[in-house]
Amino acid sequence: MKHLAALFVFAIALVVPAYAQAPDWVQITPANSPSDRSRSAMAYDSVIQKVVLFGGRDGSSLSDTWKYDGVDWTPVTTANSPGARSLHVMAYDSVRQKMVVFGGIGATPLHDTWEYDGVDWMLVTPTGNVSPSNRHSHAMVYDSARQMMVMFGGYGSSIFNETWEYDGVGWTQITTANSPSSRMRHTMVYDSARGRVVLFGGQNSLASWNNDTWEYDGSNWTQVVTASSPMARPRHAMAYDSALQKVVMFGGFGVGNIHLNDTWEYDGVTWTQMATASSPDVRYSHEMVYDSARGLIVMFGGADVGNGGGGVGGPPTGPGVTYLGDTWEYGSGSAVLSSAVTYGAGCGVPALGFSPTSNPIVGTTAGALITNAPTMFAGITFGYSDTTFNGLPVLPYSLASIGMSGCYLLQSNEIFGLPVTPVTASTLQFDTAIPLNTALLTQQFYIQAYALAPGANAAQIVTSNGIAWTIGNQ
Repeated sequence: MKHLAALFVFAIALVVPAYAQAPDWVQITPANSPSDRSRSAMAYDSVIQKVVLFGGRDGSSLSDTWKYDGVDWTPVTTANSPGARSLHVMAYDSVRQKMVVFGGIGATPLHDTWEYDGVDWMLVTPTGNVSPSNRHSHAMVYDSARQMMVMFGGYGSSIFNETWEYDGVGWTQITTANSPSSRMRHTMVYDSARGRVVLFGGQNSLASWNNDTWEYDGSNWTQVVTASSPMARPRHAMAYDSALQKVVMFGGFGVGNIHLNDTWEYDGVTWTQMATASSPDVRYSHEMVYDSARGLIVMFGGADVGNGGGGVGGPPTGPGVTYLGDTWEYGSGSAVLSSAVTYGAGCGVPALGFSPTSNPIVGTTAGALITNAPTMFAGITFGYSDTTFNGLPVLPYSLASIGMSGCYLLQSNEIFGLPVTPVTASTLQFDTAIPLNTALLTQQFYIQAYALAPGANAAQIVTSNGIAWTIGNQ
């Protein structure tokens, strides 16, 4: 399918990128999924273009690894694994191509550093055996401009306001002129457009919650005073949408332990609450990351109901605590429905048939079935248009003039001769991979089959009906 892949690459240069519509939430229903849980950690692996999830809590601490490709979740079996834990942090080092996990709580608070290379987990001994102290409920992001992990706060022997950096070899505590107050259950993301780590909220104690916004440039922390702001909260989730160039925040605990399901965006100047057409249910201790290949934020799990007690960093308690295992996506590219619609008619007796077997969804394989083929010598033609050919509005175009009486060209035929695979004596299958690229969303392409048919007409070739593809993400 190299010719078709080249066509898609060319098509990307011709289309308007996604994000023409207002961002919205869409629930995804994968065939497989991690168990219901909260307090897990997620990060996006930009090389394999998959979300990676590790650990969490579903009543007890977990130690499983999962990957999500935008279609389904897949469990990953590794020879080694960090111990079961929750309230840990994980971020992806895109230069060294490794996930980094630090700390969390198992039976007690932890201070170990682990790395995952996509195949196995490895316990890291930092330079000089120096690392942050045991802690959980902290936050960590990867500063891609400085190629440095940045970690702040958390709870262990006390509630911390320490800033630490990890370069893949060792940990270094950073002293800054200004700093957010000691806190836990806050959230941080890295704004790659502005080169800033953005921190919001968290709590200084069980009774003191924050709604302050801070930014870290690698040298110092600066508090940002915004015209509007989300209410004070811990246990929320945030991700940075590099296409929108905005921080997106969802849910958490509001003052008085009100469970929230509000969506906010931060553009580096102020926070704006988003009025979305749909929304996930209220939740806290969930995870969000940005899938840069598909241009969508992915959210998983969390907890709901109950009073969220359990002491500092303890498990949620109270009536009816419910762990969640749903997957949601947020972005302007959300809810772009794919379709494969037949049109026109084939020629021959019986007519050469062409029917879709799967829709053109980004990151998956789309297919169609050729039926009533007189011979196994068949192929596919591919076009951008079902109305114009060589710039003229002549489609559908009768092929009688070239000896194919009753047959019609139904698409603009930019690519000819895409191969098919025999299935039975008169049936062939056409499959092709749709690139995982949001620039293709909503785009339409047109395919048509042809087959060698001795005696059917002067040209001894018959054509099928057409299929109009609209590319979507579901």
